[in-house]
Amino acid sequence: MKTTLTDLWYGNLAPCSGNHIHREEIARLTDYIDKHRQELVCKLDAEGVESLEKLLQCQDELVLNECENAFVQGFSLATKLLSEAQM
Repeated sequence: MKTTLTDLWYGNLAPCSGNHIHREEIARLTDYIDKHRQELVCKLDAEGVESLEKLLQCQDELVLNECENAFVQGFSLATKLLSEAQM
């Protein structure tokens, strides 16, 4: 039976899957999103702005849920690794 540590050693685990984004990249993307949001708001009527804001709120909630799930999975993996390291 393989352990989590063995899987990690042989590269069978990919907790981050190489999707690490640096802080500078996050800041750049955040600025880009805000810029285009502002441009779009100027072009929309009140109903369009309301729809856009609802869309963005749903997207924020989705991202928050995904981040929470990633944290839980990472923490779970860490406890498995710690547990097996004690063997």
